[in-house]
Amino acid sequence: MRKTFVDTLTKLARQDNKIMLVIGDTGFSVFESFEREFGERFVNVGIAEQNFISFSAGLAAMGYKPFAYNVVSFMTMRSMEQIFLDVCYQENPVVMVGVGGGFAYGPAGPTHHSLSDVAMMCAIPNLQVICPCDPAEMEEAVICASQTKVPMYIRIGRSIDPVVHKRKIDFKIGKAVEIRSGKDIAIFAAGTMVKDALSVCDLLEAEGISASLYSMHTIKPLDYDTISECADKYNALFTIEEHSVVGGLGSKAAAYLKESMNSSVKFKAFAVRDEFAPVTGNREYLLKLNGLDPQSITDSIKEVVNC
Repeated sequence: MRKTFVDTLTKLARQDNKIMLVIGDTGFSVFESFEREFGERFVNVGIAEQNFISFSAGLAAMGYKPFAYNVVSFMTMRSMEQIFLDVCYQENPVVMVGVGGGFAYGPAGPTHHSLSDVAMMCAIPNLQVICPCDPAEMEEAVICASQTKVPMYIRIGRSIDPVVHKRKIDFKIGKAVEIRSGKDIAIFAAGTMVKDALSVCDLLEAEGISASLYSMHTIKPLDYDTISECADKYNALFTIEEHSVVGGLGSKAAAYLKESMNSSVKFKAFAVRDEFAPVTGNREYLLKLNGLDPQSITDSIKEVVNC
């Protein structure tokens, strides 16, 4: 999705001379072509995360359209006050693109894990939170971001992300995209976990369970209408995310179902346990440790459906 981001931004920047790209000393081997083509519309602020956000807010206040790109853990944790006050409180339409969501930087340990960023960003007023699942959604998200008048946070992984959508999608902020239609249960997956959720659907189908799958690319504003429709239609709902169990997609969906008094539908959220990673390992190892590999999720869903 990183390549899709820079390719799409390059096309948009050729059409809009207000678009700027700001980085925090990251993205090497990714943005050199953008820098060569647009010169002063590319700025490397360096390892100064608070200044990185405040500088981007200043650009937006002066009428520019800044896309601020940095590692998720550094951009959100180190710059929260600046995001809160300089960007969101003043409604400066900065587009913050965070790379390395979840366990993408797994071997680097908890300093680089990004498991609370969605919860943190969703708690700030005036901010949209987007988690595209593949290059197709990323392209649409960047196009929407270039046109929005409000602050936006786009969270992506790190490695090469496979294409999930095999056909043209109708991408709208705040509206889930149906990837697969089933008759027994519905699964809502966010960002990097959508491809894993597809594997879950295949495993469930082999067990005689037909699952609908939705890409919940927008966490804020969340598509409560689709959740409500699925709660009326299916026997059980599930969420899957590469984020802490606290404050993410699952928490928001559960709160909505509770508040709407829809107690007849079974619900389970699959997310990372509320703890620091106890060991070091790559993304796949840490996901499995948290029961977020396709087979573990499938086994848990079968237990919920059959209980």
